[in-house]
Amino acid sequence: MLRTALMLSLAVAVLAPAGCGDDDKDDIEQTVRDFVSASSEPDPDAFCGEIVTQEFLEQATGATGDRAADECRRQLEESAGVEAELVQIHSTEIDGEEARVRAVIRAQGQAATRTLRLEQEDGRWKLAGGAP
Repeated sequence: MLRTALMLSLAVAVLAPAGCGDDDKDDIEQTVRDFVSASSEPDPDAFCGEIVTQEFLEQATGATGDRAADECRRQLEESAGVEAELVQIHSTEIDGEEARVRAVIRAQGQAATRTLRLEQEDGRWKLAGGAP
């Protein structure tokens, strides 16, 4: 279920700095902000089409190809979202087309430092997963 995958992603996020331009850093950090925002107040079109990678969609929904985005939208439309807030971004590391961000995210009232993993896909930085 996408909501479970979303909660796991918020609870287990991945992003870290390596060295690219400021524009990439700004874009990456904006993607993190957009992810948290779209998780709190579900925006199925943005979340499923712009914020997360295709691989993330397929893993979270169990569907493949275009069906993964459709299933993501369906699940988010049925969801009330999760109470989430980006408290602070500690670091952003960029390594080519991959990035890691360490951020403090408050989800369901509990603040924790998460590492979010992002990848470039379709010319944009998108959330690819996370880890503690």
